[in-house]
Amino acid sequence: MSGPAGDETEYYRSILDNLSGGLLSVDPAGRVIYANPTAARILHLAADGVLGKPYDRALAPYPALCAVIRQTLDTHNTVRRAEVSVLHGDTEMIIGYSTLQVRNRRGESLGIGLIFQDLTLVKPRDGARA
Repeated sequence: MSGPAGDETEYYRSILDNLSGGLLSVDPAGRVIYANPTAARILHLAADGVLGKPYDRALAPYPALCAVIRQTLDTHNTVRRAEVSVLHGDTEMIIGYSTLQVRNRRGESLGIGLIFQDLTLVKPRDGARA
């Protein structure tokens, strides 16, 4: 991509901000370093209110999502197309998610990403979820 580096950074940030799914990024120490607006909307959180916080505090209302993040940080394994049931207040939400390892060009870990969507209105409720 041509142009000043700032334009390139803004371009990539705009892509992430405009994803139709939620995206959370957590550094190796467990701090939330990015939450796109869709993630904040789905989880009913203020995106800037979670930045820099440990994920388990930032996402305390969602222990099942915290467990997914912890497992991904601990094992360095990724998950493709899984589901987890979470509660927002008294309302059950079905979250479809995938995880990814974020690495720089040298292969060094920069943390993990959690990509997700609210499947509550899409999937019929048929019991326990993973």
